[in-house]
Amino acid sequence: MIRYLLVPNPTVTLHTTNFRATRVTLLLLLTGGFALRLYRLGEQSLWYDETVSAFLANQSIPALIAHTARDIHPPGYYLLLHGWATLAGNSEFSLAFFSTTFGLLIIPLTYALARCLTNRPVALWSALLVAVSPFNIWYSQEVRMYTLGAALGLVATYALVKGIATNRLQPWLGYVIAATVGLYTLYYFAFLLITINSFILLRQLITRRSIKSWLIANTYVLLAYALWLPTAWRQATNPPVPPWRSLPQLGQTLLESWTALSLGQSVDPAVVWPILLLTLGLTILGLIHLRSLDTRLPVGAFLIAYTFGPLLLIYLISFIVPLYHVRYLFTYAAAFAILLGAGLAGLAQRATIWVAGAVAAVLIAASFYSIYQFHVNPAYRADDFRAAVEFIDQRWQPGDVILVNAGYTYPAFLYYADDHPDLQSRRLVPYRPPDDCCSPLLLQTGTVDGPAQLGWGDPASDFYAMTTAETVAALKQVSQDFSRLWLLRAYDTVTDPNGLIRAWLARHATSIEDQPFSGESNIRAQGFLLASSTAPQGPIVALEDGLLLAGSAWPQQPWHSGQTIPVKLWWSATGTPSADYKASLKLWTPDGQLAAQGHDEWPGGTLHRATTWTPGETIYHPMQLTLPPDLPAGQYWLNVELYHPDTVQPLPQLHSDKTAIALGPVTVEEE
Repeated sequence: MIRYLLVPNPTVTLHTTNFRATRVTLLLLLTGGFALRLYRLGEQSLWYDETVSAFLANQSIPALIAHTARDIHPPGYYLLLHGWATLAGNSEFSLAFFSTTFGLLIIPLTYALARCLTNRPVALWSALLVAVSPFNIWYSQEVRMYTLGAALGLVATYALVKGIATNRLQPWLGYVIAATVGLYTLYYFAFLLITINSFILLRQLITRRSIKSWLIANTYVLLAYALWLPTAWRQATNPPVPPWRSLPQLGQTLLESWTALSLGQSVDPAVVWPILLLTLGLTILGLIHLRSLDTRLPVGAFLIAYTFGPLLLIYLISFIVPLYHVRYLFTYAAAFAILLGAGLAGLAQRATIWVAGAVAAVLIAASFYSIYQFHVNPAYRADDFRAAVEFIDQRWQPGDVILVNAGYTYPAFLYYADDHPDLQSRRLVPYRPPDDCCSPLLLQTGTVDGPAQLGWGDPASDFYAMTTAETVAALKQVSQDFSRLWLLRAYDTVTDPNGLIRAWLARHATSIEDQPFSGESNIRAQGFLLASSTAPQGPIVALEDGLLLAGSAWPQQPWHSGQTIPVKLWWSATGTPSADYKASLKLWTPDGQLAAQGHDEWPGGTLHRATTWTPGETIYHPMQLTLPPDLPAGQYWLNVELYHPDTVQPLPQLHSDKTAIALGPVTVEEE
């Protein structure tokens, strides 16, 4: 007996060794996967959908739910993100980290499902491929619900398989929770539930003892979702948003989907076609290998259904309502990794582990190429709303108005213009004059001559239709109430397909700025000089080269250190100047020491410089000067001068040696 106890049990030893090796391997995969998902997290700007997430995360829960009820997504993800942002903040990094967490969880969840359906080698290969998946890394860094939806899909599927096999309470309860939360997270989650449940029914995989539990579990899911179901049905059958998708072409859909599943969205299929053929071969080998395993469930067919069944449903429904976009396929992508993992396991079994390792190395190298493209190739950068809003924010002055066309992109402006807590945001139509001339006003356009059902007629909706006549009338009133207009153009080809607003501004306003920004949507920030601003009565200062300072104004009040003085200037020209002069605003001490200086600017903006002015035209030019925080109290003097941009020589006043134009005294008081 003593001798027997001293001899180790080889079965137990092998099992323990495998268990420890598996844990170490998974830990290494999680560590590497976390590093890949954390790299440059939050560095890119949020694009429109992400700014909606950030906007809703900052709302109260009642306002959040009400907003999603007027939109096209359920509220579950936004509610969870709201809780996360309350604890961790709403920076780009913090918000994206929420997605990163679930993107990382997909690695062990894929292992768990693969281990449940197959064996340890397939599960480990699958986890490895998910860890380096460019598709996963892309959405692990996006402030959207896709990694959460994919993780919940894996949990629901694992629990459903376990529930059918064991008919125990715990897996059925897990299925109900995961399926319900998944439906409240993403409508496309329903396609996965329909697919896996239909597969199990059609293949008659439910045992007699588990059929009742299956019916009860799905009934509970429907009951839990019944509260939101009428809203979901209304959003699906009568979308409140303008149509922006078209029916996808089958060949293009398959190629785009296969590329994304294999190497993500940051590669050109024409460049990586050998890898796409390799993944096709591995998939076929994986199906062959899975058929050789002793499993009750036809695993290969199940994984094919899991991945491509929802895609087929989306494609078929798109003949009625276009639904397809490659990003939605990510919800079902983990099953494809298991197919590839089975292919590698089959290769290791039929050849050697070294051959399988070499093929895996090729896949990993291709994945790293895709990840590299994702981070450095401008073609795959998100729409740079951050830079566009900053561009406008730096140039906005009291008396300016901001127009967002399409208007539903206002969350991007609100998120990035957070230094204006007094920013007002409302619809362009019906137009209302500003409540406060000195506070920023953001006007949201609707869809020009759009269908009446947009936004369901709800005045709180982001989406609404406005007629051509209403739009033109509102723009005329805007031009009477404001001197300059800043336009954030994003997706306006959807809401203004005939370019009514662009054409009106081209005819009735003067373009002063036009800056495109990176991203596939070609967003741009534009500035326009409106015709409403007239120079105040007062002395006109004549300068050489035919230029005039026709007027100036700023609030006549005591100022404190750290405050910003808004200064309005009006320029004119008697002829065509010989150079595009720049303006410099400065504050001087009584003894001639420079106390503060604003940013030097072209008076008419980048596009409407002095050499393009029409003789007699009045150019409105607001500037600002921020007083230093340590500026002592006292009397100062404000002046402005024009200078040649090449020689930096100031332009003298006519018939005088003076260059600086004295605007007036500025009194700085102590706090």
